[in-house]
Amino acid sequence: MSLVLTKALELGAALSECEELREVREAERAMLEDPAARALIEEFQNCRQELEWARLQGMEPSAEQEEAFRSVRERMSANPHIIRFLEAQERFEKVLQQVNQIISHALYGGCGGGCAGCSGCEE
Repeated sequence: MSLVLTKALELGAALSECEELREVREAERAMLEDPAARALIEEFQNCRQELEWARLQGMEPSAEQEEAFRSVRERMSANPHIIRFLEAQERFEKVLQQVNQIISHALYGGCGGGCAGCSGCEE
């Protein structure tokens, strides 16, 4: 196996053991074990599918569909299990962004074509 693939496996293993991913998994488990959170997620998915289906059919979603979607998103943003999951997921995504920045820096000698949105090369 090439050195690059070996290092990729090592990186994957390190990411799978990082605190941020552990927090995502714990928060997801708690969220899915909560009947209210699970019901909100299912309702959200159903509303989103209805909106997407209407758009795929070339129609604008109805005001009722839009309101149902807004309502479920609002209720989701008040559920502590969903909030915890989304926050943990955001922290893990930041780790992945930092990994990508480091790889880009190594490949291109900088931030990979510009530093817009980059948190800096000094990290």
